[in-house]
Parts: sequence; structure tokens; C-alpha cells
Amino acid sequence: MTTPSPFTGSPTLPFSRAEHQDRQARLRRTLRERGFDAMLVFAQESHFWLTGYDTGGFVFFQCAVVTADDRPIVLLTRRPDLLQARQTSTIEDIRIWWDAEDANPARDLKAILEELGLAGGRVAVELNTHGLTGWNLWRLQKTLDGFCTLDDDDHMIRRLRLVKSPAEIEYMRKAGALLDRSLETVIGMARPGVMDSSLTAAYLKVVLEGGGDMPPNAPLFNSGPRAVYGRGVSSPRRLEPVDQILVEYPVAVRRYNVKTEWTILLGKATDRQRHMYDAARSTLARMTEIARPGTTLGEIFDVHADGLDRAGFRAHRYGATGYSVGCTYAPTSMDVPPMIYSGNPTRCEPGMTLFYHVMIGDSDSGYAMGVGHTFLVTDGAPEILTGLPDDLTVVT
Repeated sequence: MTTPSPFTGSPTLPFSRAEHQDRQARLRRTLRERGFDAMLVFAQESHFWLTGYDTGGFVFFQCAVVTADDRPIVLLTRRPDLLQARQTSTIEDIRIWWDAEDANPARDLKAILEELGLAGGRVAVELNTHGLTGWNLWRLQKTLDGFCTLDDDDHMIRRLRLVKSPAEIEYMRKAGALLDRSLETVIGMARPGVMDSSLTAAYLKVVLEGGGDMPPNAPLFNSGPRAVYGRGVSSPRRLEPVDQILVEYPVAVRRYNVKTEWTILLGKATDRQRHMYDAARSTLARMTEIARPGTTLGEIFDVHADGLDRAGFRAHRYGATGYSVGCTYAPTSMDVPPMIYSGNPTRCEPGMTLFYHVMIGDSDSGYAMGVGHTFLVTDGAPEILTGLPDDLTVVT
């Protein structure tokens, strides 16, 4: 006789079953409007948003087939993800491809499409995702050549995800509160003699002990001459009595990310650094103020460019000044598109969540300055989800 286990039960969904089903219905409706018979879903955040399915197995070959009609979603994945798919999602039809020297999961996928009557059909493929490598796309195209017509999905699900539901926003508010606590801790840890990696450890301790997830990308804690870099680097560095630390990192709750950017100075702030901070902070404030319904992301970038150009930093500013944030998996917390760059016609809508950062990496002086926060677009003034100190942090 089998002894019942206390560890079995119904799926633990991130949202109500009704919300997941509504999202699936919206996707199917969009497929029909655009003349598709089905969609091949490869992005892990799309799986999570549509069905609740939560895994890291997307790094292999994993695909959900969503038809334009109301037939059940079919998931093709590897055996290690079978139970996870059953217990974290609404998906009931789960197929397995097996590891072997001659394994080609694209062939298994073709058999599913044939079973669903999609021969000769028009099928959207989710292309802009780390869940579909170039090798796997090549295998997919070779296998399905002549069987059906594959077409670019044009960010179909990502566009549906851009405006967040109240339940999604609540996760992001929780992540914002956790981020605020972590930034206070990081600032409190910053002092001469400490390894900059210790600040990373302090941030992670607050997040993980506070109920957050591991971040989808490595945080940026760049100190000294490396503070001008726009990406994180390896090898810790010990902080000096006069130093600078450029901080940028995400905090995720239930895979929903918010982000911050801040600069910590040790010793003193020079006139040049104070000027950089004033320019970045005032520009961030103006960018945030205009983030109202109807404003385009291109117009927001123009405010960014104008603020830094007027302050004398045209040569040091970036070509984008932020992006959408929300549900993402490794290797990034950037839920893009959209990015905030010149001419982007995307308009702000209530329910969108954006991360702005104004970063100046002055290669001439070696000084760096960055400020940034996450906010929610509302019907009126934006709701700030991640706070910043009132003034530049200088640890003496």
C-alpha cells in the first residue's frame, strides 16, 4: 500500500486560474486577428504569464503550442521539467522529448503540429527570446520546411504583457519595498576597506531573506575606475578612502522585477561630481514628470538628451535611457522591447511599468554618476515603485 505524501497537491499558480485563462483567450484572439493558425511559444516569461509554468529548463528546447482555436495548450519539454510543468501551470497536455545522441526535438514538435492539423498552416514563432537559440531555430526551420509557414510573431505576447494587471502590479510593489530596504543596507555597508562584492552580498541577503527571487541578471556594483562601465565585471575590488560605486540591480518577487540605479561616493564629492549628480537627478525628475498617458517613449528620451546636453555631457550619454520592466528570466531583467530611445512611438499607458536611468560615464575625468528608478504609469502622476535618497550619498 502506498503511503500518501504530504507534498502532492494542486498547482500553485502565480495568478488566479481565471486570469491565466483570460490571457490565453487574448492571445488566441490576437492570433486570429493576425491570420495565424497557431503560435510556437519559446520565451519562459511567456509560459509563466500564460499558464504559470515556472522553470529554468528553457535553456534547452522547450515549446508551448497555442492554437488560434480553443484546443488545450500542448507543451513539449524534457523529462526533468515534467512534474514542474504539471504542478506550477494550467497546462495538462505535456509531451516529452528524450536526450539522445541523435535527439532533435524539432521532429517531436513537428509530430505535435501534424496531430493538431497544422500542416499547411501559418504559424507564428516567438523569436526574440533566449529560449530559442540560433541552433534550435535552425533545426526548427529545417524540420518544418515545406510542412507549414513560419512567421515572426512581432513580439505578440510581449506587447500583451506591457500593461500590467492589478495582481502583477502588486508583485512589483512588493519587490519595490524589498529593493528600498536593500538599497538602505547597501549604503550602510559602503566604507573604505570593504570589498565591493560585500555590497553585492548584502543586497542579496536582504532580497533572499525577504522573500524575493534570485535576480535574473548579475547586479552591477562597479567601483573605482570601473564605475564608468555600463556592465558588471568580474573580480572584486576593495574600496578606498576616496572612491565611487555605481550601483544598478534588480529585485524580483514572483519573477516580477523592479530596478534601481544609484551612486555612492566615499571621502568627498568634487565640484565635477556634484555637477554630474545635479544634471542626472534633475533630468530624471523631468523625465518622470512627463510619463503620462499619451506621452511617447521617444519624447521621454528627448528630455533625457536635452538635460544632459545642456549640462555638457552630450559625449558621455547613452543612446537609450531605460526600458520596460516586469516578468523576465535569466539572463536579463530588461523586459524589452520597448526601450526608451529617440523616435520610439510607443505611448505611455496606465499599467505600464518603466525603469528610467540617467547614467553618465565620463571617460575624460574617470568619474561616473547614475540615478534611476522604477515607476508605474497611472492616469495622473506616475507612482514611484523604488525610492532614492533625497541627495547624493557621500560617505565620509
